[in-house]
Amino acid sequence: MKISTKQYAEVLYDLTLGKSEAEVNIVVEKFIKELVNGNQIKSASKIIEKFEKIYNKNNGIIEASVTSAEKLDKSQMEKIEKYLLDKYKAKQVVLNNEVKPEIKGGIILRVEDEILDGSILNQLRSLKSKLI
Repeated sequence: MKISTKQYAEVLYDLTLGKSEAEVNIVVEKFIKELVNGNQIKSASKIIEKFEKIYNKNNGIIEASVTSAEKLDKSQMEKIEKYLLDKYKAKQVVLNNEVKPEIKGGIILRVEDEILDGSILNQLRSLKSKLI
């Protein structure tokens, strides 16, 4: 029976839950040895990715990215963070600002599978399609 990366991540999460840093280090070391023994070490990066999602979900943390034409200042980032905390009832937001001048203005907000596109480029495309 093949174990999926999600199953490995869930097991790792369960094994580390409530443990001290020293205990977590021991668990992770043993976990890596098991991956090597099972010839699954090539899946480690995917397992870590799934583990992070499980950890974040269980701890009220959301990861989001905001794309803007220019780097956003601290107050703009704080407003977006507050919006996300309220909207998703999260305890913490990890927010990354990506700069892409080609969007002309506005922002594109990505949270998991959800995209809120308020860019000028998107508005221009929408206007163009309505005019055609």
